Amino acid sequence: MINNIIFDFDSVILCAEGVELILQQALLRLDEKTRLQCTSKLNQITYLADIGETPMAEAMQERFALAPVYREDVEAGATRILAALSPKVRETFAALRTAGKRLFVFSTGSDEWVRPVTRALQVEDDHVFTNQLLYDDQGRVTGFDEKNPLFLSVGKGYIVEQLKNEGRLPGGTAVVGNGASDLAIRTNGCAQMFVYFSTQRTHEEIRRQADFSVDVLDQMLPLFFSEDELSHEHMQAIYAQNEFGKSAGQPQVLLLESVHEMAAKKLQHEGWNVRQGKGAWCSDKLISDAGEVQVLGIRSQTRLSGKTIAALPQLWAIGAFCIGTNQIDLQAAADAGIPVFNAPYSNTRSVAELVVGEIIMLLRRIPEKNRAAHAGQWLKSAAGCAEIRGKTVGIIGYGHIGSQVSVLLENLGMSVLFHDIVDKLPLGNARRAGGLEELLNSADVVTLHVPDTPETRNLMDASRIQKMRKGAVLINSSRGKVVDLAALRAALDEGALSGAALDVFPEEPAQPQDVFVTPLQGAANVILTPHIGGSTQEAQVNIANYVSDKLLRFVRTGATAGAVNFPEVDLPRVPHTHRILHVHRNVPGVLAKINSVFARRNINVAGQMLQTKEHIGYLIVDVDQQVSNQVLDLMQHITETIKVRKIA
Repeated sequence: MINNIIFDFDSVILCAEGVELILQQALLRLDEKTRLQCTSKLNQITYLADIGETPMAEAMQERFALAPVYREDVEAGATRILAALSPKVRETFAALRTAGKRLFVFSTGSDEWVRPVTRALQVEDDHVFTNQLLYDDQGRVTGFDEKNPLFLSVGKGYIVEQLKNEGRLPGGTAVVGNGASDLAIRTNGCAQMFVYFSTQRTHEEIRRQADFSVDVLDQMLPLFFSEDELSHEHMQAIYAQNEFGKSAGQPQVLLLESVHEMAAKKLQHEGWNVRQGKGAWCSDKLISDAGEVQVLGIRSQTRLSGKTIAALPQLWAIGAFCIGTNQIDLQAAADAGIPVFNAPYSNTRSVAELVVGEIIMLLRRIPEKNRAAHAGQWLKSAAGCAEIRGKTVGIIGYGHIGSQVSVLLENLGMSVLFHDIVDKLPLGNARRAGGLEELLNSADVVTLHVPDTPETRNLMDASRIQKMRKGAVLINSSRGKVVDLAALRAALDEGALSGAALDVFPEEPAQPQDVFVTPLQGAANVILTPHIGGSTQEAQVNIANYVSDKLLRFVRTGATAGAVNFPEVDLPRVPHTHRILHVHRNVPGVLAKINSVFARRNINVAGQMLQTKEHIGYLIVDVDQQVSNQVLDLMQHITETIKVRKIA
């Protein structure tokens, strides 16, 4: 149990450095240029002292060497101190006193400006430890009492040791601060808990080593209370007032780009509040109109950048109701604790059928005959037209779609060659090509089914297009940046290729009313389609079912199986328990911190599973329901925490 709490004064109780407020008075006597230079130097001195790079004595001497400081400067600065209190400090101290906690304040500042604040907060005078300024006969500050332990970098630790030896720190001790000297109290074993208080000056290395991290003082209240203490009527009122341990309600859902109605029906059946939109939303509209959304569903046109994701702090999960996810900054989503679910196989058949149809149409030169017929011309000719039977198709990318295309075309009489960077089992009579160049030289039809990666961008550039068999056709229904469109247009105009079909493009309109432009417009025997490979009713129903099921399962149980950017965890529910989901930075010691929270409160873990992926860790834990509210609050402020959610 935490009985004693030691607070750093500057940048914790105050939202500024007290000594800086004093020095600002003295700097007013300097000219503007010198004052700005000294202010910058003052900030640098404070930073280096905070992180322990500069000894405390040296830092104090350097600060007061910037300008002459007089007693009237100290008195004027002291009057500003009470106006610089951190938000919620009065309420926090009052709550801790009510709970019977023993409060201590340590400051490298002087009595003149520290004690008026601590007395206003009703901290006992003998629990406040400060430095003392020394003045000359003219009232100028000449230095500090160098015998005072707080004049030294190790001074705080020395005082804590004295207090312990005198029996003035019975029970557990916590220290609240953001400097190296505060952390040292914990690492030296003089305190059982270090709570990092975030300020405008963030010392990441110090914060990383803290047990907990908060940015508003009253957030730390649950960290110091046992279950018995929380049963106190006054503590329960504070707990309720601050909504600590509040369970998440039914999520707010936004589905964009005309996601199939089946998805909305399934989510609404669960009791979720679902909004729907037809088109893609730009980043500004998402930030302004989707700030309360917990589940976001999009297709391929809505772009989710890191900036957009960071501006949606309520977001739990993203559903990509499509195959690709390159429209989403997956790393930014993971960093924000947001799993992304897509439907990697749900439109396989639809895309494969479109490819088969395009091959037949191109080999029969249907596009140009169709255009002529619409213009009143009758091009009844077999010149350049052929059956697909007996021809060779080269499939680049032998995954789910590529292999499905392979089966369909072999059944129609084509020979199949394929190329893939991964060793794949051929289906039917398909053969693996000796390499990409062999495939290009041998195939009458080349069809692309690869992901968008740095290796596949411009995969079909001018040199590779030139290696294709003369009169062959090229089909791309994979990713828009895979083909150099200018080089393809040149090959078509020269007659090196007899046709092409493209369903994806490097730049695609975000809205139906936007103008679509490509170098291939007007080329003979070319099929251009607006990214509709998966746009069949069957595929959209499959996608809607698949992605909505993943979202439902994640929200209900925390399961992330199938997430493209996240550790995959799926822990069966333990009956009569409460489930907590914890996303954190993947560094050593996080699970130990979490389990120490449970151990200190005698909480039994009924089920627990942790998985990591790159720098993200994801934990599902089932604990006793009666204490889960407090556990959630403690876990929320563990330093490495990214996101915590409780499932009722």
